Amino acid sequence: MSKIGRMVAAIDPAPHAPEQGQGARELLHEIIETPIKARRRARWPVLFPVAAVLAAAAVLGVAFLPANAPSGIAPSAALAFQRSGDDWIVTVKDLYADPERFASEFKARGLDIRLSIAPGSPSAVGHVTGGENSEGARIEEESVECESPGGRCAVAFRIPAAFKGSAAIWFARPARPGERYESAGDVGATGELLHCVPYRGMTVDEVRAVLAERDGSIEEFRVGKRSDRAQQVPGNWFVKDAVPTAPGQVLVWAQPERVKFTPELIADVKKKMAGCPQG
Repeated sequence: MSKIGRMVAAIDPAPHAPEQGQGARELLHEIIETPIKARRRARWPVLFPVAAVLAAAAVLGVAFLPANAPSGIAPSAALAFQRSGDDWIVTVKDLYADPERFASEFKARGLDIRLSIAPGSPSAVGHVTGGENSEGARIEEESVECESPGGRCAVAFRIPAAFKGSAAIWFARPARPGERYESAGDVGATGELLHCVPYRGMTVDEVRAVLAERDGSIEEFRVGKRSDRAQQVPGNWFVKDAVPTAPGQVLVWAQPERVKFTPELIADVKKKMAGCPQG
């Protein structure tokens, strides 16, 4: 027995009661067999101090405000503004805030900026996925630090304090359970389901087996010249391309004939497989 095992064995979680005599056993049986008349219990409301509830909500990260809270109390800001010379450094504190909430906080600073942060696949998380702005409206990405591919990110933008005009920014954040990706990176990139897998040219069954090992699956197929939708295709068809659609799921383009590898495609595959384990 190991040292830990001996320590556990030495612990007596429930000391043994002394041996019961005949009289004690008869009394026990009498108590068990005697019917008990149910009594109605009065219910009393359980009261918690408001301060304790708010403290617990703060620890759990819950946005909770009682109905009779003073009007001065408001949810934490979704954006943090810090002056740096002639610019604002705007840090996103809540990646899951509603776009209207971002717009409202920008508007309070006199800025016509719309920030939309939507779920993206792991390799897209932490990246600007699109945007538009009026002429002369300059916005720069100040910093993005993510814990891991697809992990939580700290995002900041640099915006001129004298910003005029309007702008919109789309940014990818980690997807929550049940969410679909609104922006997707390369399915073979770091953090994605088919990272370090030369999936192009493999059969559907081969790709399906790799995905199963990584707790993933093929959500749907696209076939033919018009990329028609298909729920299933023969397992010996060949995979031409794939894209992440949701956590654990990919969309696959498949065809009955083998994939033709052009020099450009071969170079792309070699580039993506560089640094991957061999064999």
